[in-house]
Amino acid sequence: GPDLPAASQALALSVNGALGNLGRTLLPVEPVALAAAGPVGTLADLARDLREDRVSTLVLIDCNPAYTAPAALGIPALLRRAGLVIHAGTHADETAGLADWHIPLPHALETWSDARAVDGTATILQPLIAPLYASRSVHEILHLLFNDAALPADAIVRETWRARFGPAFDESWTRSLHDGFVAGSESLALTAEITKTQPPHAEVAGAAGPRSMQTGRASFEAPLRSAPQDEGGAGVGPRFGGIEVVVRPGPPVGGGRVAHKGWGQGRGERGRATIQRQGIVVSPALAEESGLANGDRVRIEAGGRALDAPAWIMPGQAARTVTLFRGYGRRKGGQVCERIGYDAGALLSGDGTIPAGATLARLGGGTAIACTQTTQAIEGDDFVRIVPPGQPVASRAGERDGASLYPAWPTGDTAWGMVIDLDLCSGCNACAVACQAENNVPVVGKEQVARGRHMNWLRIDHYNTGGLDEPQTHFQPVPCMHCEDAPCEMGCPVHATLHGPDGLNQMVYNRCIGTRTCSSYCPYKVRRFNYFDYTSAAPEPLIAQRNPDVTVRGRGVMEKCTYCVQRIRGAQAEADKDGRPIRDGEVVTACQAACPSRAITFGNLADSGSAVAAQRASPRNYGLLDHLGTRPRTTYLAKIADREPG
Repeated sequence: GPDLPAASQALALSVNGALGNLGRTLLPVEPVALAAAGPVGTLADLARDLREDRVSTLVLIDCNPAYTAPAALGIPALLRRAGLVIHAGTHADETAGLADWHIPLPHALETWSDARAVDGTATILQPLIAPLYASRSVHEILHLLFNDAALPADAIVRETWRARFGPAFDESWTRSLHDGFVAGSESLALTAEITKTQPPHAEVAGAAGPRSMQTGRASFEAPLRSAPQDEGGAGVGPRFGGIEVVVRPGPPVGGGRVAHKGWGQGRGERGRATIQRQGIVVSPALAEESGLANGDRVRIEAGGRALDAPAWIMPGQAARTVTLFRGYGRRKGGQVCERIGYDAGALLSGDGTIPAGATLARLGGGTAIACTQTTQAIEGDDFVRIVPPGQPVASRAGERDGASLYPAWPTGDTAWGMVIDLDLCSGCNACAVACQAENNVPVVGKEQVARGRHMNWLRIDHYNTGGLDEPQTHFQPVPCMHCEDAPCEMGCPVHATLHGPDGLNQMVYNRCIGTRTCSSYCPYKVRRFNYFDYTSAAPEPLIAQRNPDVTVRGRGVMEKCTYCVQRIRGAQAEADKDGRPIRDGEVVTACQAACPSRAITFGNLADSGSAVAAQRASPRNYGLLDHLGTRPRTTYLAKIADREPG
């Protein structure tokens, strides 16, 4: 990753060269970043100039150094020493609050611009909507700083590409807008001879083998328990030194850049199902050594600076490494992100690093960390099944024997179903966020999540197998199973949930009276209940963001995954106009469309030639809790083991 030092990057490149990956799986290209026209200073240089009162006018465009800069630089106080501070940004953040002038920037989808992909390919960005507020783009602001007359963003972008396209501007411009990229703009591939080197071998101290999730469970019962949920406690416990503190951007909040988005704050990170995360990550070994439990408050000290936060024990974390996440502890920027968690920048030196010699000490008391999954150990269950390469899934007793007390539903020409390939799922949460956006699923906040009232229609379960020090982590997206023999349908006293003619497990919201019986009957626990009204008081821009094809649910009804029924009905309408059946692949659910690894396949199971039917016929296919006889329409392909047994 980009946070590793140059020596580690060089070693990785050398290993790829020795394995013959360069030019095959790894394609080096010319750097995408533009060369600077002159000397480029650092943030430390700016801090020095501010301290020496050498800055008369400071223009800050689309950045927030009052939060993102290391605390050791003292940027918030130094900004007051500049003669004039002008800030341009999409939000009134920490830096905007210290500026003399704040210029609102439009969202990237509201203005003309251009950009480059990781391989250098250029694209011309067109606005998708008219600006919601009065604002000026980065292009317009920069143009005003260096010119007397103002120009709109589209004219500025056109002039940039007019110089590039030359006499063929009109044709090239139209083609680039149509295709979505500028032909021939990708970076040139580079060739390099990489010397084959011998990577250094790590010496492992101690003879003890890895602690097992099953056999070692008793020894970790105490440190993995939940800590007392109070902020009290006195004194600081013994300090534990010899630890390495690393700071990483919190992926759900983009290191703080998108911390104002509830979809990120309300989403657990890959491998950690915590919501609005406040914790620092410690290893099971360090937790055992220091007597920590999840939620226990600890103090990290480094370079004369300290930070207090609750601990979160993470299997697989390096034994004496503590991980902090940036993007939390915001002081301004909106109610979604303010006063949540800690600011890891408080420990950073002026060069953005953590000083050596950091220590960890346990404080008194603890903090509740909202979590949507209370255990990550499979504990003998087979929710995630793992098969050797080329081997089928072994059936459990009672599976697929067809025995049922339910009457058989009549078969038709359409039977919607989904197959999720667990060997491709990386737990990235893209599907879950797409589902939330597509279906107007509300963000309920940490307090309600802690009460078990999260509203996400699609959750990502994660499980660990093997030792606590080096576990194998597995991910499993869990939407509504749309069972053929659905217990929820039998349990609802008012028939608010029922079986549709094409096999969908439907919800009729205006019938639901909130008994929650269906949720009690559901063995997969994929139904969500609106305990509060999360929709009626929404501001106008949030209302405009909603999908108009999906009902906005009020308080007191049960809701769940619908297989994006609005997309199914839309495809049916188009097919009826043409007098034909729906084609395979014509209906793409939101989760399927967002999955970067194409782990989700959706379609008509009754069509033997469909992609989903082929997946369903795979020897790796199995149903979650299939032994209960629910006959789920959503099934999984077992994960393939990394190596042959033995």
